[in-house]
Amino acid sequence: MNQELLDRIDDRLRARGLTDYRASMLAAGRPEIIRNIRRGRSRNPRRDTLEKLAHVLDCSFEWLATGRGPVAPPPENPGDAETAHSGDPALPPRRGMPADVPVLGTAAGSLQSAFQLHAGAPIDHVRRPPGVATAVDIYAIYVVGDSMAPRFEDGELVYVSGRRPARAGDYVVVQVGGGDEDVEAYCKRLVRRDAERVVLEQYNPAGTFELPAATVTAVHKVLTLNDLFGV
Repeated sequence: MNQELLDRIDDRLRARGLTDYRASMLAAGRPEIIRNIRRGRSRNPRRDTLEKLAHVLDCSFEWLATGRGPVAPPPENPGDAETAHSGDPALPPRRGMPADVPVLGTAAGSLQSAFQLHAGAPIDHVRRPPGVATAVDIYAIYVVGDSMAPRFEDGELVYVSGRRPARAGDYVVVQVGGGDEDVEAYCKRLVRRDAERVVLEQYNPAGTFELPAATVTAVHKVLTLNDLFGV
């Protein structure tokens, strides 16, 4: 295990508000990049992997790889994305992603890992990915607990659409209750829904449970990375 590299990664994860899973997916489209470094399976990551990770962590490759040089990445060059990673979708600079997506979720433990959606002011705002640059009714939540791991890890940021239709098999945020009070909600996988019930699946412990349809006020689709980055 390369502890010095991990210390630098952790420093930037905290600064960016990212989890191992999210940073790995944004960098390489695979969830195990940072996990393998932590477990010693990737003691000397490839240069192209570290370059992509440095982009996501908003730091320079030299600093991430060696601990030397400035932390801040070099100024953006419009041609860099085309020459550095030919064939890979380039992430836009952070200034191209305004921090205007409200974070509505906060923890409130229950048997099925429910949480609260604030009816009032958001608890935070996060950056808007380019794939939803003009979308309305987009919000975000922080996943609570490990009931949906490994698909969603504890503390992972999830973007949700209040308008895109949710179908069986989609990951969803289901809202129960409403009005002026905070709304109880669940982040699960939608199995099916009909006029009487909404059936949801979770992974830890594995199983399904039902909510009476009469109590469900909304079923919102969790957006995929393809949705968020227009792939």
